[in-house]
Amino acid sequence: MKRKMECSLILFIILFSLLALPAEAENEDSDFRVTSSGNAFGSGDDLVIDEDIEGDLVLAGSRLDVKGDVGDDFTGAGGMIIVNGDVSGNVLALGGSIRVNGNVGGDLVVAGGEISLSESSTVEGDALLTGGEVSLDGVINGDGSISAGTLRTGENFELKGDLELNAENVPPDLEENVGGSLTVVERAETDEFVADASEGFGFFGFIVGLLSSLALGLVLIYLFRDFMVELAETVRESALKAGVLGLVMLIFIPVLSIVLLITIFGWSLSILLTLLTTLALLVATVPVKLLAGELIYERVFKREAGELMYYLTGAVVFAIVYEIPYLGWFIQFVALLLGFGAIVIWFAESGVKRGY
Repeated sequence: MKRKMECSLILFIILFSLLALPAEAENEDSDFRVTSSGNAFGSGDDLVIDEDIEGDLVLAGSRLDVKGDVGDDFTGAGGMIIVNGDVSGNVLALGGSIRVNGNVGGDLVVAGGEISLSESSTVEGDALLTGGEVSLDGVINGDGSISAGTLRTGENFELKGDLELNAENVPPDLEENVGGSLTVVERAETDEFVADASEGFGFFGFIVGLLSSLALGLVLIYLFRDFMVELAETVRESALKAGVLGLVMLIFIPVLSIVLLITIFGWSLSILLTLLTTLALLVATVPVKLLAGELIYERVFKREAGELMYYLTGAVVFAIVYEIPYLGWFIQFVALLLGFGAIVIWFAESGVKRGY
């Protein structure tokens, strides 16, 4: 059951990262990009993917229709998600309505208002489903963990492993369709599972931290690519200056905020300054990780890639380094100072260019 709660939290992180991408018009404004490594990213109001994807597929939008096959994992968030093609890897989806009509080679991890697994579908791995109404009519070869308001099963439904069910109803023939053990959990125990999950550390904490970092960074690079790239270049060209300035500003700004707060007319400026500083600190490590990934590609892989791949690489490396006792904290602090200082430099130089 802890595994189910972990996946639910991960899905919420994925939701925030994907829904922050702009939902745009179907034809002219929908955005779909395939990277040199075969991964694909897309967003739009009504996005139809009718081509096969070699690697991962990541989509966000009001209505997503995946008609082609996916060579690796599919991750999606939207109002309606329809997976008609076969997915060789895992399916991770969150939305209002989610229908899986194709085969899944890995795990099926889904949270939504309505979840449907059609009779023509086979899930080779485990199924972890959280939804208001869950309808199952396919074959699941692994284990299942289902939390639902209402669970419906069709004539073709079969789950060959163990099933843990947390639902308001239990279909009368459910036990006959489960090859392993069937465990029905009282819904009132959900709060205990949330508490247990929130207290967990180790690998789960690492995954959540990494996904949070990926979510924030990918969204910022997608929406503000030029700004993030310029910040990364600022760190590359003026690392020492950015680090020192970041440390100075990290000390100076709180003092200035307190001084403004105790003045008659400065409290509003103090609040604004605090909010802007918090926002800057939130995004400060993104350009540092972006630069780190770019340097790794340049000096280790000896080739170029896109900003998204640079950031993915840098974020994973930093997440691993952060796990090292003491050194990880120090690296994280330095990265924060470098990014914060780069932001200050960028705004200062922008103000000079505009004559402020």
